[in-house]
Amino acid sequence: MKALVAGDRPLPADIAELARDALVVGADGGGERLLAAAIQPDAVVGDMDSLSVAAQTQLADRLVRDDDPGRSDLEKTVAWARAQGADAITVVSWSGGRLDHTLAALALAFEGVVLHDDRFRVTAVAGSAKITAEPGTLFSLLALPEATISVSGARWELARETLAMGARGLHNEIGTGGRVRIECHSGKLLLLEGNFQALHD
Repeated sequence: MKALVAGDRPLPADIAELARDALVVGADGGGERLLAAAIQPDAVVGDMDSLSVAAQTQLADRLVRDDDPGRSDLEKTVAWARAQGADAITVVSWSGGRLDHTLAALALAFEGVVLHDDRFRVTAVAGSAKITAEPGTLFSLLALPEATISVSGARWELARETLAMGARGLHNEIGTGGRVRIECHSGKLLLLEGNFQALHD
């Protein structure tokens, strides 16, 4: 079962498409964002400190209160969706607010969650990943904090090299063959795909 989890940030333009045939869950104030987009959440999970009284009243039969201070509302909501049987979870509206919350949300990718917003799709590379796209399409790799990786089919290829957290893995390009293979031999690695702007200093 697929699930869509919405955080309390502006929703992406393709929210209706993402919500289709999915278990839709708001993370606290994300429930109100969904209502504003005319999407009825199946549940709203969190401590409800960001959900208005009006929204709490409207969604009273779908509120799942969780006051655990050791987890973010996004983490609570992903865990709840997984407990309902979701095995393909996309999280939207996770970035652009507080920097600490945005960085913490990246950890969800290593639990098999796809992080999605208007510009990027962020996934963890578990073993290997493939990208098929037009030559010249940009992608980025970010090690947290270090990973040994191989990249083939890209403009800049790597063979079992250690990538440390920093700029080295950013702004690579799909090669002339239109296919890239990425292998993560050890460590933790994030793959960012999406609407990059190729700006250079």
